[in-house]
Amino acid sequence: MNATARKFISRLSAPVMRRAASSYIAGPELNDALRVASRLKSMNFLVTIGYWNGDDDQPRQVADAYLKSLAAVRSQNLDYLSIKPPGLHYSHELLQEILCKAKELGVCVHFDSHGPETADRTLDLIDRALATYANLSLTIPTRWKRSLRDIDWAIERKLPIRIVKGQWAESDSVEAEPEFISMVQHLAGRVDSVRIATHNPQLVAESLQCLNAAGTHADVELLYGLPTRQPLAVAKQFATPVRFYIPFGHAWLPYCLSQAKKDPRILLRILKDSFSQSAL
Repeated sequence: MNATARKFISRLSAPVMRRAASSYIAGPELNDALRVASRLKSMNFLVTIGYWNGDDDQPRQVADAYLKSLAAVRSQNLDYLSIKPPGLHYSHELLQEILCKAKELGVCVHFDSHGPETADRTLDLIDRALATYANLSLTIPTRWKRSLRDIDWAIERKLPIRIVKGQWAESDSVEAEPEFISMVQHLAGRVDSVRIATHNPQLVAESLQCLNAAGTHADVELLYGLPTRQPLAVAKQFATPVRFYIPFGHAWLPYCLSQAKKDPRILLRILKDSFSQSAL
């Protein structure tokens, strides 16, 4: 697709996304996410939720959103809670509040990934947290030079891993190709379970083939609001459980718009899915 076409579709993306949002995006509030979670659970999907903070949200506000979410995860019997350490400003004190509540309720807390500049601080935060609460998991992007080292770090600590291509490259000047399958191969046979988080049906299929051959359990994890028909079909073919990550908060739509601008095909697939009978 040429630059002119990308620019044209980019201009269309905001109104189209907002149109799709009425039935295809959970919404900004916790109750919006729980409403969608209830529907997805009734369809036998696993569910995790996560508050996506805006740039103006204060760490205390973000922590309070997580604390409120923990109670909902427990009462609604959802899979786990996803959190974003930068939104807490990497505060160990605020994280301890969250983990104390998680321990009381018996809820797993998952650490989302961000840019490579956040990785060390996130891993340090997790290391400190493991001293008081072991029911943690994390996301590891596959496109960084440090990715193999981070995977080994998580394996050593017996942490469940969600593997993603990663939104952010390692530097502005180098747009590295995601090494998704090689990272899956590195995990296969070394861990009990891997969460495959991609909407690319080819990557889903190749990952499941690799993990199944090694006897490693896998889930497919999809971000609610992005196209799902093709990866769902592959997961069904492999009889693999599917988990939906339902984000809520006002930062979701800007994220989705940024993805559509990078790859306008996402916008077209969202439109196709949103008007399809199989759309979720």
